[in-house]
Amino acid sequence: MWSGTWWESVQNLLPPGETVVPVILASDKTQLSNFSSNKSAWPVYLTIGNIEKAVRRSPLYHATVLLGYLPLFHDCMRSLLALLIKAGKDGVETVCADGFVCKVYPILAAYIADHPEQCLVACCRQNHCPCCLVKPERQGQPVKSPLRNPAETASMIRKTLQSGGQKPPVRH
Repeated sequence: MWSGTWWESVQNLLPPGETVVPVILASDKTQLSNFSSNKSAWPVYLTIGNIEKAVRRSPLYHATVLLGYLPLFHDCMRSLLALLIKAGKDGVETVCADGFVCKVYPILAAYIADHPEQCLVACCRQNHCPCCLVKPERQGQPVKSPLRNPAETASMIRKTLQSGGQKPPVRH
């Protein structure tokens, strides 16, 4: 990951001696129980891009940690990311591997999820594209389609909540 142009461009914004820490999050819905009300939760895992991929992906090195199980995906993820956003803006002093204290800026660099999880994050139906507004029957075809607008999605969610859960009309 450290060979990417994104990393270099972000690192160049920081003062000398300070470093970016690319945060990688992953989640996947899991069934907690089949015996009582089919409860589900979302385990959220964290690793960082400063660790070499071969080490990061090996269970032997414990380079990926379980942050916890989220009972309500969007609400809990919002709280979790609020802390990360603050740390990414302000920086955090930490003891590095060489024993010296330095200021690091943890920034969400990647979110790893399967298709149903991506649709959950994008607030779209599972047979739709989580990135753009292509019609499900046109997926895989060489068509141009506008990207999803997060502000528009948030507005639709607010309207739905204000209307007592009534879904707004679908645009065609």
